[in-house]
Amino acid sequence: MKNSTTILILSILLLTSCKAWDPALLDVQKDPINPKLLTLERRIQDLANTTVTTNDDELKLFTKEVEENLIDPYGDKYGYLVMKRNIIEMKMGLMPWILINGILLQTPLLFGVPYGKPSYVIEVEFRVMDSNNKLIGKYSAIGRGKNTIAAYHGYSAGAAYRKTYADALTDAFNKIRPEIRNDVERLNRSLKEAGKL
Repeated sequence: MKNSTTILILSILLLTSCKAWDPALLDVQKDPINPKLLTLERRIQDLANTTVTTNDDELKLFTKEVEENLIDPYGDKYGYLVMKRNIIEMKMGLMPWILINGILLQTPLLFGVPYGKPSYVIEVEFRVMDSNNKLIGKYSAIGRGKNTIAAYHGYSAGAAYRKTYADALTDAFNKIRPEIRNDVERLNRSLKEAGKL
């Protein structure tokens, strides 16, 4: 009897688990521009010019995007690459799922019915500034991310929100990168003319 109870509890735990998501594996799409921008100092600012708060995921993704796809990270710095971001919309996505699960005493959760579908819409802007703090290029895009909180096919609540935010950022980065690629030669000329930091 004791063994069958243990097996039942372990089976329930295994069957009700969520998809695994490891924030250590946060990454950007590998699509380096060619040629790359000259070496630039990275900065994060807010579109509203207020105090900037950032999280580790955002900082890691921005650093990877800049160093792996946009600039030559080695050498003398010729200016700044500033990221500004604005959360346009953040939906928790709990309705109607919370009602369905609540009315049916959370039973649908055991069958993989979602508990929520968080989504983010984020405006990201990259500004290229020369060594004199003169704006020489501005590129922006709207990024979107959406995931599911559910057993079997979704993520846990904390992981879903973090992954959704990261997905929205990388979506915006993927839209901005081609704009910078098309303008890189002009940007590099302007950066060289202004000189090093």
